[in-house]
Amino acid sequence: MADDQQFIAYMQAFEKSTEHLGSCPACQKGDPCRIGEPIHADFEAKQDAWTKKVGR
Repeated sequence: MADDQQFIAYMQAFEKSTEHLGSCPACQKGDPCRIGEPIHADFEAKQDAWTKKVGR
């Protein structure tokens, strides 16, 4: 995946995660719901990949 596309995918996953977190009491308490868990896991995976790529 090209750098730009990888970063865009990372930011889109961040947006989905934060949008869900803002409206889900369970996820806000740190107990991801069945809908939120895969959303947050996708964001975390993309964040980890991006961080590894940029060396931080």
